Amino acid sequence: IQYVINDLAEFKETLERVLERHPEYREAWKPLTEEFSIILSADPGPEALVLPDKTVNEWINILSETRQANQAETEARLKDLNQQGRDAARMGFIGLTVSITVGVAGSVFIAYRLNRSLSEVRRGIRDLAQGGEMKAVRVLSSDELGELAQTFNTMTARLRQEEQMRSDFISMLSHEIRTPLTSIRESVELVADGIFGDLNERQLHFLEISKKELLRLTSLLTRLMTVSSMEANDLKLQPEALDAEMLVTTVIERIQPAAAAKSIHIGSRLPQAPCRVLADFEHVQQVLLNLLGNAVKFSPTGSRILVSVEPEAERVVFCVLDEGPGIPEAEQAYVFRKYYREPSVRASVDGVGLGLSIAKRIVDAHGGEMWLVSKKGQGSRFCFALPKAQELG
Repeated sequence: IQYVINDLAEFKETLERVLERHPEYREAWKPLTEEFSIILSADPGPEALVLPDKTVNEWINILSETRQANQAETEARLKDLNQQGRDAARMGFIGLTVSITVGVAGSVFIAYRLNRSLSEVRRGIRDLAQGGEMKAVRVLSSDELGELAQTFNTMTARLRQEEQMRSDFISMLSHEIRTPLTSIRESVELVADGIFGDLNERQLHFLEISKKELLRLTSLLTRLMTVSSMEANDLKLQPEALDAEMLVTTVIERIQPAAAAKSIHIGSRLPQAPCRVLADFEHVQQVLLNLLGNAVKFSPTGSRILVSVEPEAERVVFCVLDEGPGIPEAEQAYVFRKYYREPSVRASVDGVGLGLSIAKRIVDAHGGEMWLVSKKGQGSRFCFALPKAQELG
């Protein structure tokens, strides 16, 4: 009995602690506490240790309801916790998406600004490297890239000024030299013709050398003046419908003596049907003479040169193919520049590097284009295209 009493006393203490922690159940459990408050005497009877069935059932019902309430509250809190977790995950995903979007957009914007500024500088450098017009680039920012663009513009302005000074000097010098050179050439021709008396064979030989050198100087001055006119946009063209076969035949006849001196055979491949271009005869003839002259100059003795005409849908392509030393790929971007000469021929072949520059400018003025195909040691193929006469007629 004492053992049971001790257990009941401990249960009462446990029940009191539970009610202290959950006072909301004190009123509901009040009958239980009243039933449980048994007055223990020194010799209690057995009936005092037995609880009524009603009290036991009430305890069981209250405990069951309490367990269900606790379980429902636990489930509700777990559901709320899960919902908060889902909300947190959704907000985290949204935040991550927004962060990535903002980061990518910012990176694209920064890359665009950098590339826009750099593209302007790249364009200017590329045009300058290819011998094109030295134009100022747009300054699109005030940072280091903007400072770089401004520095480039200052450099190009200085280069344009120096180029203009050089062109003016060459033009002035050409005009100043042309008049006395003409007088010297005419005087030499008069002496060679025997106007001032008979000449022996040796005197005629040296006069003939003088005439050739005077013609070479006159040709050089003419080319210099042509370049000056082109740079001043003063190139006068008189386009007309020209037969392509006639152009090629005329130029081959003019260059034939120089080719024969080196035993070089000049052949042609012409279209069977008549083919006409709209061009200035003198200037286009000058282009063909320059290309054929270079082919003869750089081709070995006994080689072959082929001049071809290939009509296309809207243009006619003229090509000169030789068996010369060829042009290295690294040098091909510079061959149409003024005064440029390939390093391997500078010491062995005369020239000033103006012919191809003049030829390309003439072709460009006609609305055409000029290009080359060459490999070192395999000859060169220079081509230019002009519009068909009927296309512009």
